[in-house]
Amino acid sequence: MLELFQNVRYVLRSIWTDASNRGQRGKRVLVFVGWQLWKRVIQLPIIVSTYNGFRFVAYPDSDVSAALLYYRLPDMQEIEFLRAHLNGGILLDVGANVGSVSLLLADKVEHAILFEPNPVAAARARENMMINQLPFEVHEFAISDVQGTVGFEDAGGANTCNRTVVGFETTIPTRTVRRITIDEFFRDREFTSEISVIKIDVEGHENAVIRGMSHLLQHKRPRLIMFEYLQRTNLSEALSTFEAVGYVTFELTPLGPSEVKASVRPLQNLFACPRESFPLL
Repeated sequence: MLELFQNVRYVLRSIWTDASNRGQRGKRVLVFVGWQLWKRVIQLPIIVSTYNGFRFVAYPDSDVSAALLYYRLPDMQEIEFLRAHLNGGILLDVGANVGSVSLLLADKVEHAILFEPNPVAAARARENMMINQLPFEVHEFAISDVQGTVGFEDAGGANTCNRTVVGFETTIPTRTVRRITIDEFFRDREFTSEISVIKIDVEGHENAVIRGMSHLLQHKRPRLIMFEYLQRTNLSEALSTFEAVGYVTFELTPLGPSEVKASVRPLQNLFACPRESFPLL
């Protein structure tokens, strides 16, 4: 009971202090209460509106559903930064889960390609694209630094914490999924537009994803990359990989983008861009 109380208090405090909820904090708290009752009693998905006017199918078992209900704009600082620097082009959404980030950027890009190896999450991502009549692609495989197959955790439903099982053992049930590199995916594809942004959220497998797209970074120069930095992520490896292809890694601060050269606070989204573009941000 104590743990439940602490969890509820944590979520309520997060809702109340979130910058995107200014002017509607009370409403978001009521939504929290209502959603808790709904998912326990009714247990059916509902359709909600995103910050930028798209529709999202909120399933009761999804943490992403809760984020879109509790916060006017989840990850506000990062999403607003991306939106401010996007004007067309292609979004690569690596670790798309149910497609929420693609929806939050959909009006700022011409096309999006989503990669999600969890079949439940991929099906929901397709559903979210379909109800908005978005012709975005959803590919049901993992992105890595080699081709073949790999174990992927299956904690049930569209769990956002499932990991590609490489270099560690897990007690969570796994499924075998196809994996491919970004460079291989684009080997025989023609680019109809530039790749403007790559978002990577793969629960610690980010460095493998980055290694597997070195050719794309060198020759296509995507404008922005956002990747999750966890405590288990080897940051020095990410910095070296980006530096080798002429990219600057940076974090968002109250004073603006700040280059990351060594250690930095984990549990945040970091960014990278071509070195020649960094002074323009």
